[in-house]
Amino acid sequence: MKRNQKTSHLLMILLLLIWTADAVTVSAAVSAMPEIFLLCFKTLCSIPVLMLFVRFREGLRLPKRGTIPSLVLAALLGDVFYFFFEYSAYRYLPIGQVTVLLGIMPVFSYLTDCLIRRSRPRLSILAASAGSAAGLALIVWDSRAGSLLGYVCCAVCVALWIAYGYAARRLDRDYSPEAITLYESVIAAVCMLPFALAARPAVISARDLWLGIVGMGALTAGIGYIIEVRGLIDLGTTVSGIYLNFLPVLTAAAGFLFLHQTMTARQMIGGLIVIACGVFVVLKDK
Repeated sequence: MKRNQKTSHLLMILLLLIWTADAVTVSAAVSAMPEIFLLCFKTLCSIPVLMLFVRFREGLRLPKRGTIPSLVLAALLGDVFYFFFEYSAYRYLPIGQVTVLLGIMPVFSYLTDCLIRRSRPRLSILAASAGSAAGLALIVWDSRAGSLLGYVCCAVCVALWIAYGYAARRLDRDYSPEAITLYESVIAAVCMLPFALAARPAVISARDLWLGIVGMGALTAGIGYIIEVRGLIDLGTTVSGIYLNFLPVLTAAAGFLFLHQTMTARQMIGGLIVIACGVFVVLKDK
């Protein structure tokens, strides 16, 4: 194994730990403040990190005027609405359950691509899709473990992420992934700031929660993204995708240890099915 690949494998493990800690922090924070305030605050914390990274990698410059509408659309879909609904889901469902439900995205992304391109999907991936649907049915079946609103928020997240993927692809010819992320973060922060200020909590008593939000804002949306980009470059989309499909396992364990959240045996089985099918789709769709 090449040295840079070994380092990237270690960094991907670190990324899983960072995003797990972020899920715990957000799940705790949404009970103390509105989602839009939390999301805007975290985005603002990430911008300096992204600016430094882009500055040293390729230099800072203003976006091209003709691409601004596409940047705004991508920022609204992927940076504002997607995370708003994800954070809302944390209000109603355990964090492990949310990440498992969002693990269906590789399957739906593949099927959406086939539909748009009018191509016939592979039978093996159709079988994996059916398996994912069965796993989701097991998770949703037990209504005692969460609110219907949480499942609706997760479904909206999947749709938004697929739409964001198509919006972001229009920008690949003009910018690097790092620059796209920086521009989107700035646009998202500007769009959210008036609503965040209007929804700001009157009192924040948990000082450690604030420190966690600042830390996770810089780590997850800043350093975390840099690690993700390096993993994509050094390891490829398949290996990186496999790593990220195991995020629900860590978040479920973290939710149990730190937030005393639990999932039923039926939901854990369904979650393992969804994860396994997601890994299969990532391996086959390459």
